[in-house]
Amino acid sequence: MTPPGGVRSFILSAFTENLGLKLVSLLCALGFFVFIRGSERAERRFDVGVAQDLPPESENRALVKDPPSEISVTLSGPRTQIEALPRDLGTIVIDLSSGRENTIEVTPAMIPNVPPGIKVEQIFPQRIEVRWDDVVSREITVQVGRTGEPAKGYSIKSKIASAPETVVAHGPRTLVDLMQFARTAPFDVDGLTEGYHTRVLPLDLPPQGVEYAIPSINATVEIAREERVVPFKAVKVEVVGLPKATTKPDAVTVTVRGIPDAVMALDVTQIVPRVELPPEVDTTKPGSAMAKVVAQVPNVETDVSPTEVLVKW
Repeated sequence: MTPPGGVRSFILSAFTENLGLKLVSLLCALGFFVFIRGSERAERRFDVGVAQDLPPESENRALVKDPPSEISVTLSGPRTQIEALPRDLGTIVIDLSSGRENTIEVTPAMIPNVPPGIKVEQIFPQRIEVRWDDVVSREITVQVGRTGEPAKGYSIKSKIASAPETVVAHGPRTLVDLMQFARTAPFDVDGLTEGYHTRVLPLDLPPQGVEYAIPSINATVEIAREERVVPFKAVKVEVVGLPKATTKPDAVTVTVRGIPDAVMALDVTQIVPRVELPPEVDTTKPGSAMAKVVAQVPNVETDVSPTEVLVKW
């Protein structure tokens, strides 16, 4: 049996004997490993950004199908070179300056920052397709919506008016031609009372790629007291100062208009249409004349039909 001290001496001598030769052998082995690994070929996929050189604004051309923001590129070459490449190779710029190109072929020569010894194996997509449209301007009618209700006893008298009534939309023809209205934020009429009320309302955002010439409009609404309209038909006409006179027709329709409470409180006996002959008419002997019919009722407005009758005396 080898004594313990002899084992230690054997192990120590195995590491230290001919130390220089062993170091040289280790370095040669490492160098050979690095050489073999460095000469191995490798592949890696990279993302490359895409930018566009667009036509000037005066060409009135717009992209309606944009190119992708990135393409995928597969490179091959010595492993050490491939691994040393940055993940971001840069950006390619595709020439769209004429506004007429529909297809662009991406070639290996367009890929930036590819060092010698590296090969472009694959580009995806290799063909970039775009679609163009003419840029046009067209007037679009403004549409104002509303929300809320006026105060009790009041109503909106007419349609909400906008100033201007139209706005100019500027963008690709395929989008602009489909637009029917330029809508605004709703006009809040909640609690409003009698009078004219104006708001500045922003326009809703148009479709992507379209712009409005102005961002907002002025909208005005007229609020009036609620009205009720009731026609009183076949109301007998009276002739003032000539109790025996007759009229043709002898009855008219009196239409009453006013706030609901005042109109609903009326009774037909309160409505008396009258005609009064002018002073220059001689009523001392039989005759006839056309005369205007008047019906005056407190707190309401009236319209009479027909407005004139033939008076005979």
